[in-house]
This record gives sequence, C-alpha cells and structure tokens, in this order.
Amino acid sequence: VYTMTYPERQNMYLETKLRTMVSVLQNSGEFGLIIITGAGFSSLSGFDYNKIAMSSKNNPPIIALPVKTLENDWLAGYDAAVSAIASALPDEPKKKRKNTAAIAGYFFERNEGDCLGNINEMKRLLALCGIELISVFPDGGTFKGLAKSLEAEYIISFPYSRNTAKTIAKKSGAKIIETKMPIGYAGTTLWLKKICDSMEISLPKEIEDEESKSVEQYLNIASILRHKPVFFAGDPYLYESICPFLKEIGMRPDMAVLDCHPRKLSFLPERLLFSPTSEQVLDLYSSLPRFEKPAALIGNSFSFSEKFAEDAPFIELGFPSYSNHCFTDSPYFGYSGAMNLTARLLNSQLTARN
Repeated sequence: VYTMTYPERQNMYLETKLRTMVSVLQNSGEFGLIIITGAGFSSLSGFDYNKIAMSSKNNPPIIALPVKTLENDWLAGYDAAVSAIASALPDEPKKKRKNTAAIAGYFFERNEGDCLGNINEMKRLLALCGIELISVFPDGGTFKGLAKSLEAEYIISFPYSRNTAKTIAKKSGAKIIETKMPIGYAGTTLWLKKICDSMEISLPKEIEDEESKSVEQYLNIASILRHKPVFFAGDPYLYESICPFLKEIGMRPDMAVLDCHPRKLSFLPERLLFSPTSEQVLDLYSSLPRFEKPAALIGNSFSFSEKFAEDAPFIELGFPSYSNHCFTDSPYFGYSGAMNLTARLLNSQLTARN
C-alpha cells in the first residue's frame, strides 16, 4: 500500500495518514502481518516508523523495517525484510518433529513454476533421504503458514537471508545447516550429503541412482557444450551455485557482472565487475578477443535490455525475469533443474548454429 509521499511534497499529516492506513489494513481481516517502511529521504527527515508499529494494536503483528537504502544494496534489503518477517513469528516454543527441516532465506521472487518447481524438487529429494521439508521461508504462502518453520528440527540456511535462519533458530531451538543452493548434478548431491551428514542420516542409494541417470542424459550431448565460454549477469549467490555446475558440464564461466555491492566470492572468473554501468560492461565485452567471446549469456532481464552481449544466445535466469515465464514446474534446483538448465544451454547452442 503506497502512501504517495514524495521528497519534494511532504505531507505534514503523514503520521496521521499512515496510522489510519495501518488501522484500515488491520481491521480488514485479510492480512497476517503488516510491514511499514519508507524510502531514504523519510529516514533522513527523522520520521519514526518504529513508533507507529510499537504503538499499534498487535493483531495482526506490525513491524517497522529499518530504512537503509542509502548504504545497503537490494540483497541486504531482501535479507532485512525476510528476517524481519521471521522476527514477528510467535515466541511460544513448539514441539519439534523428528527428521524435519525448514529452509530459511530462499529467494522466492515470483509465484511461478521456476520458484515453485524448485521447492517441489527440494521436497522430493529430501523425502528420498527420509527428511520431511515442512516449511520454506518464504514460499508465496501465508504468514501463518510460515510458522510451521518453528516445528522443524533443522533449519537449512540459504545465503539470501542467513539472518532468517538465525532468527527462527533462536525462537525454536532448531539446529542450523548453512548451504548454498542445490544447482547442478554434483552440486545437488553435495547439498543433500551435507544435510544428511548434519542430521546423521545415511545418503540413500536412490540419490546416487538419480545423479547417475541425470548425468547420463548430459553425457549424450556433452561435446556440444564443452570448452565454451559463458557470461553470467545477476546476483552473487546464484553465481556461486551455478559456476560449479557450468564447470561440471565443461563450460567456462569466464566473465561475470554482479548487480550488488562487492562481496567475497568462492569462485572468481577471469573478468568480474560489481554493479558497473552499462558502458563499462560493453567496453569490457568489446575488448574480448574473438575466441573468448561468450557462447551464451546467462542473466536477468536487465542484462538483456542493456544489451550486454547482443550477439550471444540469451538464457534468462534470476531476478528479474520479464521474458521467460513458467506456467508449469520448471525448476533449476536439483537433478531435474540440472537437466532443465543443460537443455536450455544445449538449445541455445543449437539455435546459434542455424
């Protein structure tokens, strides 16, 4: 709900207006949680969102999200927002269920078959290991539904919001398992093994069989992708999980443009830029020798609209995704996701040949 307040047109009755809007939302009965926040100029003017949140009645809960747009990037904002939601969960301890897990800090960017497919694939694979995934935080559902995470014996922490895992674990007493995303054939197996080891569960043979079958599919077309350079443009957490997968299938993730403040990375490409201007990217791209020009651009919509690599086949992945929509399950996590990504890369190269 937008207050329509602008820097050059401040409303002297903004606090009264905001209190009224919050009251209307609370009394509607449609919401399980209300978050209030503002842009950087509101924070500089000394407007106290926290006072409004603290003084309002507590049903449904109201939380004020600190305004840090002037010093943080969007990833820090996502972490702050999701962990703030977790802080509003009930404090009453719930009985934990054995061999259950919740995922905290998942990047649920849209209610489509890629995000939902990832959740379904993780549920399926963990179930093969005897682990019930009872909550993904967030998952596109209700705030009440997120409270199931308090019943989990273990919290699997994803990098988009490590603070969410810590907040939930502090409330529930669950143990935290920090992981990256399960992307790629080997990457998925390593993800499952880390979780199983932490929960003292043996990795079942079904998982080995799944990996073998999916890798076998790839080996049939491996020569078409091998040794080809790839340009990645998107967020650092997706890059860190997809980079080993690209190397696994023989491709070369030689260049990356990451739309965030500088961060420490596990994998460093030959050419790396953090939050560059479009001109800086185009200058770097044009300076590449012909044999090092990328065979594919894996990136979000901005990398396409800014024409980062016009002559390279484009595989749209990551946030935002404006021109690739998924009406059915289309995961990029797990073994199914590895095969989907491999097929998209293969098709991009076959199309480029024609």
